[in-house]
Amino acid sequence: MQKEDLDFFRKWFFEYVTQFSSPDLFIQENIELKIEHTGRVCGNILLLAKSEKISENDCMLAETIALFHDLGRFEQFMKYKTFKDSESENHAFLSVKILNKEKVLSRLSKEEKGLILKSIECHNMMEIPQSIEKHSKLYFFCRLIRDADKIDILRLASEEYSEENRSLNPALELYLPDTGGYSEPIVSEILNNRMAKIADMKNRNDVKLLRLSWVFDINFPATYSLLREYGYLETIMSSLPEIKETSLLRRHFENYLSSINS
Repeated sequence: MQKEDLDFFRKWFFEYVTQFSSPDLFIQENIELKIEHTGRVCGNILLLAKSEKISENDCMLAETIALFHDLGRFEQFMKYKTFKDSESENHAFLSVKILNKEKVLSRLSKEEKGLILKSIECHNMMEIPQSIEKHSKLYFFCRLIRDADKIDILRLASEEYSEENRSLNPALELYLPDTGGYSEPIVSEILNNRMAKIADMKNRNDVKLLRLSWVFDINFPATYSLLREYGYLETIMSSLPEIKETSLLRRHFENYLSSINS
C-alpha cells in the first residue's frame, strides 16, 4: 500500500459522504456525527498502532480500516433513521458491501483488500471469530479497530452524560426509554466479566452499562491508558442512578480495572 492509495481513499470517503447531506436537521446532525466519529477513530487507531510499533505500511492499512469501518452507517441512517442494526441491517456488512460494489479497494493487493474487509466485517461482532485468531496479522487489525472504535464511542457517551440538562440524542440511545433500574441479564453479564448484549437492553441505563462492559473486551495496554487519561469510564459511571445495584456494579468495574492496571 502506498501513500497515494491512502490519499485516494480519504478523498473518496469525503466525496461519498457528501451525498448524504440533508435539510432535515436531525438527519444532518447524525450524518455529521458519524463523519466526525470516523475522523477520531482514524486518530485513535494510529495512536494504538504506533504504540505497538508497527510499520508505516501497516499504519496506513490501519487508518484505511478506520476510515471505512462505519461506511454503511450513512446509508443505514438515511434509510432507517436508526443506528440499531437489529432494526435495520448490519452496518459492518453494509460497509463491506458498499466497498465491494464501488470497487474502492481495487488498487490494493488481494491480501491487503481481504485484510481490510475482514477487519471491518468483524469490528462490531460480539466476539472475534476463533477462526481468525490463527491468522496473526488479521487478528491484530481486528483487535485494533475494535479498541479504536470503542474509545471514541465512550468519549461521545461521556460528553453526552456530563452535560447536565442537555437533551440526549435519541439515535445514540437507540430510542430506548429513560426508565429506572437495570435489566437483570445486563447486570449478570457484567458481574461475570462479560460484555453485555444489545438484545438485553431495555432502557437508557442499560445502554450505559453495555458501554461500560466493553472494558472486558479491550485488547491493548495503550487503550486502557487513554481511557484512564480521558476519564471516560468514570464520567459514565458517575451518571448512573443512585440505586443499590449501582454501588455493586461500580465496585466491580473498579476492582476489574485495578487488576488490569496492577
